[in-house]
Amino acid sequence: MIVKPSRNRPPWFVAPLLAALVLPTGVARADSVVMKTGQTFRTLGPPDRDNTLMFLWDGLKKVVVRDSKVDHVIPDGSLRTGEKFSLVQPMTVHGGVMPKDVVGVVAEPWNEKGRRQFQFFGSKGGKPASMEQAINEIGQNIVRYRGVDGFWKGQVAISQVPRSSIMSLLHKVDQTDESERERVARFLMGAGWYAEAKEELDRLVKDFPGDDLKARVASARRFIIQAEATQRRSEIDVRLRAQQFKAVDALLTTFGDDEISTDLQVQARDIQRRIEDQRAADLAAGSDLLRLELRLSPQVKQQWKPRLAEVHRALREAPDVVRDRLAAWRKARAEGSPSDETQLALIMSGYVAGLENATTGLGAADAYWQARDQIAAYLTSDDGVSREEILARLDNLDWPDDDPEAPGLVRLALAERIVQLMPPPLHRDETDADAGPIHNVVEIDESAPTDYLVKLPPEYHPLRSYPAVVVLHSGTGPESAIAAWEAEAARRGYVLIAPEYGFSGHPAPYGYTPSEHAAVELAVRDARKRYGIDGDRIFLAGQMEGGNMAWDFGLGHPDLFAGLIVVSGFPAKYVSKYLGHHERLPLLCVFGDLAPAANEVVFNSFVKPMIIKARDVTYMEFNRRGLEEFPEETSTYFDWMDRRHRDAVPREFEASTARICDDRWHGVVIKGFADGRTTAAEAADPLGRNLNPATIKLRTSSLSNLVDLQVAGITQLDVWLSPKLVDFKRKLEVRVNQKPLFKGRPQLQFQPMLEDLRLRGDRQQIYWVKISSS
Repeated sequence: MIVKPSRNRPPWFVAPLLAALVLPTGVARADSVVMKTGQTFRTLGPPDRDNTLMFLWDGLKKVVVRDSKVDHVIPDGSLRTGEKFSLVQPMTVHGGVMPKDVVGVVAEPWNEKGRRQFQFFGSKGGKPASMEQAINEIGQNIVRYRGVDGFWKGQVAISQVPRSSIMSLLHKVDQTDESERERVARFLMGAGWYAEAKEELDRLVKDFPGDDLKARVASARRFIIQAEATQRRSEIDVRLRAQQFKAVDALLTTFGDDEISTDLQVQARDIQRRIEDQRAADLAAGSDLLRLELRLSPQVKQQWKPRLAEVHRALREAPDVVRDRLAAWRKARAEGSPSDETQLALIMSGYVAGLENATTGLGAADAYWQARDQIAAYLTSDDGVSREEILARLDNLDWPDDDPEAPGLVRLALAERIVQLMPPPLHRDETDADAGPIHNVVEIDESAPTDYLVKLPPEYHPLRSYPAVVVLHSGTGPESAIAAWEAEAARRGYVLIAPEYGFSGHPAPYGYTPSEHAAVELAVRDARKRYGIDGDRIFLAGQMEGGNMAWDFGLGHPDLFAGLIVVSGFPAKYVSKYLGHHERLPLLCVFGDLAPAANEVVFNSFVKPMIIKARDVTYMEFNRRGLEEFPEETSTYFDWMDRRHRDAVPREFEASTARICDDRWHGVVIKGFADGRTTAAEAADPLGRNLNPATIKLRTSSLSNLVDLQVAGITQLDVWLSPKLVDFKRKLEVRVNQKPLFKGRPQLQFQPMLEDLRLRGDRQQIYWVKISSS
């Protein structure tokens, strides 16, 4: 194997090492395309267009988006610059054609010679084709390879090749050629491999001890120090969003080097100063609370002791959660000299019910805490009689004065806020976020138990609210799904939920059945009740067989998720009839161009029409890749998720349903289907051509306080109403097919809201009233 300069070796290869960052004259311009969501895609040149479609090509994949989703384009030459190394790898097969389709690959790791064993499976079945592959070009973003004893041309992100393999190949350059050694150093710097770059610079100075080189190496070292600091500065923002404050503290200690730019040092000091000021304020709040506690009468102190202990603990462990809750107390102290009992009331009521509900009455604050205890008891009770007793105790509490036009409205609004601020009802104090995945088993009535794994992010605290990803494995078990996603989920502060949707220990193709759906839905519901999960930021993702299920399950239950990621998953059976649900469910669809029917069917028939309709749909297609999991794009998946939230209570929507388990649509729950409107999975046509789905159209009017439903193929339903949808202070009307289902003022009671919360555990999508057609 020989490493030789690439034929398109840039004309500045003997310039100072930092020249790698300069765009060479004559090289085509590249772009960074910034979406309106804030996500950025990089391209090798100006985006291609096809009417309203934009095609973004980065050398590995094309990304297809609607032009109206693009905010602006920034010229950026980074993908066109940088060093490349061509490798001469002896081959026995020099020509041929790429396979038409690839439904699976098995690839061993690259070795130090830049080779690996590779197998692929075609769609016609039979034995896999096997070959050895060899890397023949190394670029700063892309590694290209060929088949040695079989024909294949491919490329992969450099992140998918072990650094040890790349370094072994780069060290094959002529070690006596100073310019080639400099190219290696420039490559490592351009690739962001700064530790390796520093080692290479040390070797350069040792092997070529000239003053001119020493000066260039010194300049390169200054660049590396600055680049590493810039990376750490960006990482601080990521960790702040992830609520990982210990990690932020550690990063902030790394900006003391005098060679780091003044701007970055000032930014780091400003962040550190703000954190220290806030920490001092938090400590002062804790000390003030302790002094207040010491001044209380023995009777009051004894009554509030356990509750005060909880507030003290929260201030120590998650002060970021508590600050806003104590704002009314801080304001009262700044504006006057409130009594000790008034201060205690403001603290304890604000903590349990939020700033907007803080009260100066200690009796009212006590009622708030009693309400929280009773609500927690209700949400964790499996006994119907006990729950009825709890409801009676809730009714008898000393609630704030009600609105005479809507009896019950004030107490329900207060109860909703208490629910949103309390720890998850099934939370366990011994939960350890630093341990491995947590195994949970859900048993509901007589149904089969559901198993799922959860991986919590670093510095997890149950009072905080975290985004989550439900990851569906591809037939290899929940452990494999956790392993594929956990590194980036930990960095971004996401909870991972990995259900076992099949029969444990018996991998099988996804069957589109209600039992599989139940396994995932029960896992999501249980996780919401156990962990600090933001219900408006739960995403669904699946790869390969899990991708098939993700597309089907996501469209069958769109009100659960803020977005859907389908990697190498096909839209089969019910999906074709449910595509309209992508109007409210964002989609990121990822395929390889060698996947069967990827372009002609998945893209042209399913995805492209949705992009043209300006749905929030993004398509990514990798060149010369088959049905694969594309782990190199995990950070892209999180970039996409970071910018999306669920619309928990839409004011209008349309839905189709052809399966008995697909029965809930943003508060409209189907209790009975007409004959012929649901089709069992085993009877459903692969493309859904024999389905005759029931349909729902919901529209609301704020002016007339109206919920108008048009349904077909549905014999019975429940309509759950939220104060985000209707005004409970006014008379409201619910119509189904032009006929009044309800007119007037509904009774506002605890039971519907709490029972729905007990079952679903969704503390962001809370309903107060159920209107039934039965």
